[in-house]
Amino acid sequence: MSQPRSTPVVRVRSGYGLPYSKGLMAQSLMATGLAPERSFALAQRIEERLVTSGSGEVEVEQLRAVAEEVVADAESEAVLARFRQWWNIRNLERPLVVLLSGVTGVGKSTVATQLAGRLGLVHVIATDQVRQVVRAFFSHEFLPSVHHSSFDVARALSDLPEDDEGTITGFLQQVHDIAPGVDALVERAISDRTPMVVEGVHLLPDLPSQALCEQATTVRAMIAVRDPEEHRRNFHMRGVQTLRAPERYLEAIDRIRTLQGYLIGRAEAAGIPVIDAGGLESTLRRVLEVVLDAVGAAPGAKLSRVAVEQAKGRES
Repeated sequence: MSQPRSTPVVRVRSGYGLPYSKGLMAQSLMATGLAPERSFALAQRIEERLVTSGSGEVEVEQLRAVAEEVVADAESEAVLARFRQWWNIRNLERPLVVLLSGVTGVGKSTVATQLAGRLGLVHVIATDQVRQVVRAFFSHEFLPSVHHSSFDVARALSDLPEDDEGTITGFLQQVHDIAPGVDALVERAISDRTPMVVEGVHLLPDLPSQALCEQATTVRAMIAVRDPEEHRRNFHMRGVQTLRAPERYLEAIDRIRTLQGYLIGRAEAAGIPVIDAGGLESTLRRVLEVVLDAVGAAPGAKLSRVAVEQAKGRES
């Protein structure tokens, strides 16, 4: 019985000299909004062109040129533009920092993880992890706000009323108390030139500080669930999929939604996109659009050889 022929390996000449990966290329193509099946088909077509070239090794820029040619032949200008924006993430003068805000139960953690995968980033941090670290170092007596969920701080601080105003005031106290930790996290990422995604309810328009945000390619977005019943269903679903019992969140749904209303107001006033959560793919696609648009406009994003040649052709 004859064995199926294996595809010749084409290595990408870089620091590691790894073989071309259809899976990784498909993942990058998915960042443009293409479906997984279509992305993998194009990644396979790119591999075929690389093999046909007869070279066992290609430079990274050669790989980019071949990928752009395949995308340009098969897809729209919009998809090609998105792919170029994705590729330029590695060429930015300032590292990419994506700040994804929203209250609990809107799906931001899942979106943040998927977003990082599509963008090829490995660092995803939640502001609630910062709160947990701060809580480990400071006692309840010294810093009570960090020992409670964002929507429950007012219940723990006796000087705050248990109404909407108290819920927001308690939340703002918690933001204030963990802000130095969030700033330190982003400052380290900028110092190391490490792109990252940060997600959490605490990411108000002035956190991280404006001075830090100016040192990065900073992209902000907020995810919201406008429908109260859908928000409740999210907690029930999360209770089925994880060990987090929904009852605690359902009891606090009014306080959670009070915070959401406050965050939406702050975001809209600051010009931050507020994305209504739908299915995972549609929400992720919208967040990717916001991120890639910002990357395309950022300093340091350079055109590929193919794009330069196309621009010259239009000028002539």
